[in-house]
Amino acid sequence: MFSRRQFLKVLGIGGLFSLSSMEFSFAKRYIPYVKRVRYSSSPKRTRIVLDLSGKVYKKYISNYMKHNYLVFIVKGLRANRKKIYLKSRFAKYVEIIPLTRTKTKIRIKLYSPRSYKIFALKARKNKPFRLVIDVLPDFVPLKLKTEFGKRIVVLDPGHGGKDPGAIWPIHWRHPKYKEKTITLAIAKKVKKLLEKDPRITVIMTRDRDVFVPLLKRAEIAAKSCADAFVSIHADSMPNHPNWNGVTVFKASPTLFAKATDTAEEIAKNVKICSDTMCWSITPVIVSLSSTVTFVESRRLAEAIVKKLKANTNESIVKGIRDMKRNILVIKTPGRPAVLIETGFMTNKKDRKNLVKSSYQWKIARGIAEGIKEYLHSLDKVAMY
Repeated sequence: MFSRRQFLKVLGIGGLFSLSSMEFSFAKRYIPYVKRVRYSSSPKRTRIVLDLSGKVYKKYISNYMKHNYLVFIVKGLRANRKKIYLKSRFAKYVEIIPLTRTKTKIRIKLYSPRSYKIFALKARKNKPFRLVIDVLPDFVPLKLKTEFGKRIVVLDPGHGGKDPGAIWPIHWRHPKYKEKTITLAIAKKVKKLLEKDPRITVIMTRDRDVFVPLLKRAEIAAKSCADAFVSIHADSMPNHPNWNGVTVFKASPTLFAKATDTAEEIAKNVKICSDTMCWSITPVIVSLSSTVTFVESRRLAEAIVKKLKANTNESIVKGIRDMKRNILVIKTPGRPAVLIETGFMTNKKDRKNLVKSSYQWKIARGIAEGIKEYLHSLDKVAMY
């Protein structure tokens, strides 16, 4: 920043007009600086606090998210460069980067895109003015720009956070097994297998134990222009403990009208994508988008069932069924979508298998290979 002597010198030589209007406005007042950076972390948030020597103004703070970086540009703030590694579930480190004498960049490296909020706390008693950034557990999908031929798969581990899904033992306050834990473990294995193919990009609706609303999951698939949307679950039938096996569900024709309503709801929050299936999400032709969903979902389900049988005991794979219940995630308009029940928590043999890593890998291989076969069929069609 300009010292008093430098400022007077500029005035003396008539060079005042060479300053930017922003620098000139800041030259007339004291520029606060970053005194200290500290943080705290919990499952609910990671809080990063910048203790400042003076006040900064909201109108001079801008922000953006690029890849896994959350960036804030603060005008009217000085700082020395520093980098602090965080013991956090959501962020790896925070960097303070001086850009000019009157501008500072705050860059936070996230493990995956997250929602956040920023606010200030006034100076009081022995506490200085503070700039506070909270990184929250809610997953935020980034809009992806993929290369030609690149395919996008959205994996949806069922339940999460406050919603445990099916549990065992039933009605226990602290159950030993939770569906949300099993589905996340299987989804991560599927992701690992799919990402071995450089032509496939995988997006998870959640990669940790957090709650994601159903409509948000469908929006993630729609915004990402997913070529395949696979929701992974584990079933529960307390009154039928002998029911067992793996079932792949697709939306039934009876849900067609309700799917149209879903398309209209999602379209409110989704910008038009570039690919031919994704632009059909617009409300003008929601009927077409729903038709695409049902036709392609059947093909995706067939491919997954085929590969599940090849990777597990064929007798435990029950095949494809129409989901008659109003399950939102398999009605995502324009996105081929299936829901896989990987076994029954209420069946002794299934339950024993579901918690085994070796069995989870078998299920994951079947799902991953089925998705790959379906995506390969899309490439074949695109060639003609």
